[in-house]
Amino acid sequence: MNIAKPIANPAVRTMQHTTNLTPDEMVRMYGDDVWRYVSSKLPRSEDAEDVAMEVFGIACRKIHVLQKVESPKLWLLAVARKRVMDCLRRRYRRSEYPLHDAIEHAAPEDASSREQIQALVANLPPVQRDALILKYVNGLETVEVARIIRKSPDATNSLLQRARETMRQLGAEAIHG
Repeated sequence: MNIAKPIANPAVRTMQHTTNLTPDEMVRMYGDDVWRYVSSKLPRSEDAEDVAMEVFGIACRKIHVLQKVESPKLWLLAVARKRVMDCLRRRYRRSEYPLHDAIEHAAPEDASSREQIQALVANLPPVQRDALILKYVNGLETVEVARIIRKSPDATNSLLQRARETMRQLGAEAIHG
């Protein structure tokens, strides 16, 4: 008589396997899955890289939670989905473009772009100048700039938009005198 071994419950097997999951193993096992999802949803590779790193940062901080879930892959992809949506929402709200686009027709062609930008930024109101420098020179996210200048993210986004518009106007005035 052939007695077959009972098939182990896959959920139990996964639970046993993930209880000792280390951050290195997590990235090795699920990094490609997270990257494929994130990069397929975000058009800019810089955003995709940021979101993928953010997902694994969250996973490392919550490794105790990740080790208890039935499927770490699905948990990571759910986190990735939420972070992708947040990224897309931020990009939609702030409609970013490089700062040098704001002065593309702003000054004579023989002056360097850097000098043009510095001159225009120097003429901005202080809070607009600070926000632009934090955003474009220091490379901070709008939310981070908001924390520093003690405004809401929406108010900071509006401030940045006004600062870019002010730079366009100042640049146009410089050309047309």
